[in-house]
Amino acid sequence: MSEQTNVSSTPEPVARVAAPSPNAAAGVDFGVLRNVPMTVQVEVGRATMTLGEILDELEVGASIRLDRHAGDPVEVYVNGALFARAEVVVLQDQIGARIIEVVGNNPNGRPSGLR
Repeated sequence: MSEQTNVSSTPEPVARVAAPSPNAAAGVDFGVLRNVPMTVQVEVGRATMTLGEILDELEVGASIRLDRHAGDPVEVYVNGALFARAEVVVLQDQIGARIIEVVGNNPNGRPSGLR
């Protein structure tokens, strides 16, 4: 018994998807999704310490040296996903973050499900 294979001389069409523009969300109507609460975190820096250092050195008035320098950009996370980089600013009597870069999928950071 032999099987026949249909071989077409015309190539199959290939679906092409255009890359979304940076402002693609601007033209989309999100409707009620705009009211979904999201957690926004701004990470100023990190430090690694031993349990002994924490027990012996951390008390009121102690300083913790972080892995960043003054003036370095900070990371902005939305629901745990890296979203942007920002600079720390003072807004009246509160600390804020001014976005300086919106981050796409970054292989060196947390993957962003939002971009």
